[in-house]
Amino acid sequence: HALFRIGTTLCCLAHAHLGDTIRECCDNVALFWEGVRRFAHSKHFRFDIFLHQAYGVQKSFRILTRPIFPRHDFVARLISNNEAWAEENQSNLPIHEDKKALGLREGRVPIVLAKHSPERLCLAEWLPPSLQSTRLELIYSSNHHGRSIEMFYRCCSSAIHTVTIMEVLGTDKVVGMYASQTWHNNPDGYGDGGCFLFRLNPNPECFKYKVGASRVGSFDNEELENISRLDDAGQLMISSGTFISMGVGEGGASGLRLNEDLTRGSTSKSIGFDNEELIAEGQEVFEVGLVEVYRFIREVDNKPVDKVDPWRGMFD
Repeated sequence: HALFRIGTTLCCLAHAHLGDTIRECCDNVALFWEGVRRFAHSKHFRFDIFLHQAYGVQKSFRILTRPIFPRHDFVARLISNNEAWAEENQSNLPIHEDKKALGLREGRVPIVLAKHSPERLCLAEWLPPSLQSTRLELIYSSNHHGRSIEMFYRCCSSAIHTVTIMEVLGTDKVVGMYASQTWHNNPDGYGDGGCFLFRLNPNPECFKYKVGASRVGSFDNEELENISRLDDAGQLMISSGTFISMGVGEGGASGLRLNEDLTRGSTSKSIGFDNEELIAEGQEVFEVGLVEVYRFIREVDNKPVDKVDPWRGMFD
């Protein structure tokens, strides 16, 4: 019922903005839905008006107020009476799957590693749907805030979902990780299956977490027991006063790890992500250049998608 209500209201608003010329030329279903899509993304679309039309009430002479949209039982009968017709006349319309790059919210600290749109387009394709139409805001830069894990934690405390991007010193290689929870000092592990590792340059590739995806034949019993514990608890992020890491690997290694002053990193195959070495085959340790961390800003109101209370737990 909710989908029918929202869809019908959107179609009516779009139709109200169509001129006579467009109505005459709109002679097929695909063309009509393309017009609806363009209207929903245009400056003419007002969400407050849309919401009022879908769920609001209006004054009447005999009755003080009445719903603008028909009641639930009427809509249910309408859908039921037209199901057979809809099934006979349905058409296989192509789904509009064009993705756009994440936007940028510029600040006083220059954006470097996510400056170009191809990299931000890759991130948009890898991120959860709820974050694919957001803008990136730089909250930590090793060039500006310094190379300190304490400062890293402090800057990241303002956001839950973050993307950490780092360059391999002396090369054009760029790798990173998406965190589904706030980075903080917790060596026991945290995070969930929404985390992923990635390589932005060269050959962009994303390694998402999949339960039971890794081949663990090379792990001994003690390692398997520890990995199984972390895997069951969804503890994919491990960090302390001396390192931050994502993914559990063989012999205490990590999918991606940074040391306490963010100058050296390491990467290896890790359970769940089933990733290859992010830098190059056989190269696990690398020197780290610039490190940047971004949070996500909603386009609709220019506010962070999530904001952590910095005072949480301090005076509880």
